Amino acid sequence: MGELILSLLITLSVFNNAELQSVNQVREMKNTTITKQETQIAKLDKIKQVKHKNDTYKWERFELTAYTNNQGRSVHSKDYGRTASGKMTKAGETIATDWRVLPKGTVVYIDGVGRRVVQDKGGAIKGHRIDVYVRTEHEAEQFGRKKHVKVRVIKWGENKNRK
Repeated sequence: MGELILSLLITLSVFNNAELQSVNQVREMKNTTITKQETQIAKLDKIKQVKHKNDTYKWERFELTAYTNNQGRSVHSKDYGRTASGKMTKAGETIATDWRVLPKGTVVYIDGVGRRVVQDKGGAIKGHRIDVYVRTEHEAEQFGRKKHVKVRVIKWGENKNRK
């Protein structure tokens, strides 16, 4: 009987040790994964800093307003929401500009707004003006008119003659 208890205790000890090892392995794997993710994030931060230091584009000042799809086209029109570039409007992405200043496809960073892509143009948009697409008229009203906003070109679009 004593041998049976002893063998059960040994078996349980081995089983618990194996379980403990697998728990420790899982913890180690998790820590390794977190460390790898942190390393990748650190590398991305360094890349962004290097790009910022070697930035060849300068900040320019623009006047900003907002627009929606409800301005100009009927909801029932087949072109409702279609931009001058042929793409559909997308909140958080689409802006309209004077294509002589910022051509179609240009990617910009707008201070206080974020990264946007020139996909549209409008008759009233001349010179250093940008219309930011938003979903609703209420959002457009809340956006209002912003003067002297800093804008930086990240990537030039089509037909830009760089000097």
